Amino acid sequence: MVVKRVLLTGDDGYDAIGIRLLVRMLKDRFDLQVAATISQMSGVGGHISVSTGGKYGESEIEGVPVIWVDGYPVDAMEVVKSRGDAVYDLVLSGINFGANVSGSILSSGTFTAAGHAISVGLAPRAIVLSWFLPVEFWFKKHAADEDITSYLNYPGRVARDIILRCIAENFWEAPILNVNFPAESSRSVLFTRFQPKLDAFYRYPISLDPKAGKFSYPPTLASDPDTDTQYDTGAILSGLISVTPCRPTPADTDAANRMTGRKLTLR
Repeated sequence: MVVKRVLLTGDDGYDAIGIRLLVRMLKDRFDLQVAATISQMSGVGGHISVSTGGKYGESEIEGVPVIWVDGYPVDAMEVVKSRGDAVYDLVLSGINFGANVSGSILSSGTFTAAGHAISVGLAPRAIVLSWFLPVEFWFKKHAADEDITSYLNYPGRVARDIILRCIAENFWEAPILNVNFPAESSRSVLFTRFQPKLDAFYRYPISLDPKAGKFSYPPTLASDPDTDTQYDTGAILSGLISVTPCRPTPADTDAANRMTGRKLTLR
């Protein structure tokens, strides 16, 4: 597969460090376009501004054109689609500050933006990139004038090398590759599956305060997280870069192949 045009997105804001790293690493290799939110939107999942609409505008990062939306990551993909002026070979979403693993991808604006981009035909393939960082980074308010020098080698250059390898290998035939970097620098990659139990990594369920009628999310790892490296969570806890092949929708392809066209009569 030849990749020329690449759409960059994410949920940390269009001027987030992760997007700026990808711009720096890839602008001399590909025709880049950024489309992302104007502000931090981590944890919004597939939220879309159907009832309110929103504003959008243009900017740039190191000469790369930017479309920003005052809304959600999925809104950014819709704005790009509605402009009708581009189809891309690849969507790159991230580099997100915070791991997107297991069932947490369903609440991730970074992941859902990539899946939505494929679903509306903006590109045939996507790579979602996230970095396992402490909770204080998850909702960081990024700024365009932040120095990214300390991030260039890791995860910057490592992300570039993974992206180029994915392209060279035709993405191993997967529509989406969900990539998670461990906290400390690594160049060892392991193909994984999603951890089936989210609470084997993040400390769930939520905490309830019955008297106040309030709930909160403990921003910590599970007390005894599963380190089995067949799973994405175990890989990053073991200092490995996790790559999990997945689909843009939750369709069960095997079941669909068995059942499509089958008719039932209800009594």
